[in-house]
Amino acid sequence: MEMQMLADKSDFIGLEGVTHLATGGEPPLLKTHRDAFEDFARDKADGQNGYRRHWQVAEEVRAQLGQLVGMTPEDIALTGSASEGISRVISSIDWRAGDSVVTPAAEFASGRYGLARLEKLGVQVRMVPSKNGLIEIDDLVDVCDSSTRLLLVSQVSYLTGQQIDVARLSKAMSDRQTALMIDASHALGVVPVDARHSDFVVSCGYKWLLSTHTGILIWNRARRPGFEPLGVGWNSATEGELPGSYHLLETAERAEVGNPNHLDVYLMRRSLDYLSGIGIDRIAANARALGGDLRRELVALGTEVLTPESEAARAGSIAFAHADCERIMQTLASEKILVWGDDGRIRLSVHAFVDQNDIARFLERVRPIL
Repeated sequence: MEMQMLADKSDFIGLEGVTHLATGGEPPLLKTHRDAFEDFARDKADGQNGYRRHWQVAEEVRAQLGQLVGMTPEDIALTGSASEGISRVISSIDWRAGDSVVTPAAEFASGRYGLARLEKLGVQVRMVPSKNGLIEIDDLVDVCDSSTRLLLVSQVSYLTGQQIDVARLSKAMSDRQTALMIDASHALGVVPVDARHSDFVVSCGYKWLLSTHTGILIWNRARRPGFEPLGVGWNSATEGELPGSYHLLETAERAEVGNPNHLDVYLMRRSLDYLSGIGIDRIAANARALGGDLRRELVALGTEVLTPESEAARAGSIAFAHADCERIMQTLASEKILVWGDDGRIRLSVHAFVDQNDIARFLERVRPIL
């Protein structure tokens, strides 16, 4: 049965005549983002009252994000990037020589680099290799011990598109003191993300959330109180009794040292409105159904597909290995078919504006150039 497209391509800028399978890298913006810019510009021109409206919009976005991940607005910080969120969490831990951290060897560089820096403090960085290209939850858990202060893993791998079972990982780690941080950059906006299973969740805003280059940090205050990032600014604290004293905010805003990127926040509000109008469950079902079709066809073409077959073990992206990603990507781009090709693989992302015709067109064009 033919599936109905969830999002009309005419709602987006630059999608006319384009098959866009590159959301895992950069999605198109919505035409309503032009209205968001006008809203921001109008408020910015309105002095202090307009500035106050900037913060009202930020509160609206925190509430929208909280509903999306099962948390309260007070648990949400608006950061400049997912990488910044990771750094905030790493900086909040009082590291001692002999401590350890755990992450997959195939984790995105933001996490690996941030943790690798801790080696200068005598912290052991344990990078867990994949098995047959996939991350095994049991391997991550087995490497953790009483010295492990932090476990960082992506809900969905940027490299392979594999989705891990965060609830299962959380349960396996429940009897340990290790903080669990999830990078949801390749999950949030396309599949359900339940932040209640983690101590911290970070995400970028410019991929599946259909927004721009900003970030989100979610602090599960009920599960792990005492989060105190090293960086402190005027927006993360209130005045203390002395000029050099302060009191950190009780909310996740303690991770925001200054203004959030207000323009980006206005844009994200429109994105979240749009995604909520469709529904994440519908978006996820569509992505997994079309992704399953795409994966089966790629297997039939003889490609080395890196993404698991099981629907539960994948989200919106399907990846296959190739020795000449740049040639494949550029050849397809010349025909207005956008894919993402680097790290030795082609990644194909299925968001709400992708339908069966897009999949068929890609397969027809890629077959002779493999």
